[in-house]
Amino acid sequence: MKKWIVLLVVAVGLFAVYNRNRLFVRDPLGSVTRDGVKEQGAQVFVNYANEALLENDNSPMYITLIEHGNRIGVPAKINCIHYLVCLLDADQATLVAAPTKGEVDVMDGREVRYRVGKKQVVVALR
Repeated sequence: MKKWIVLLVVAVGLFAVYNRNRLFVRDPLGSVTRDGVKEQGAQVFVNYANEALLENDNSPMYITLIEHGNRIGVPAKINCIHYLVCLLDADQATLVAAPTKGEVDVMDGREVRYRVGKKQVVVALR
């Protein structure tokens, strides 16, 4: 029995290492602020490269992916275990239609700050 558990843990670890740029893990301390107002119900997921995936189940519902290179949009294919982890289709995810015309100001291990139009969005990580 112990061998199967060790084998399962190793397999999950190898899967996570192989898909480290596709695999987004929920950041329970993450928060989203739009124009100075903190959003209630917004969930923040981060990957190995500190790219952010935002999901809000409250009204207005949305899913937004912020990647390096000023790519902001809605992923075309996403598989999630709710409140825990999400897996996208590729390292640079396929986005629905064209990426949103947005501009990423800051993207590091502490925060992601971007603008869409005149709206300033700050995503606090960890």
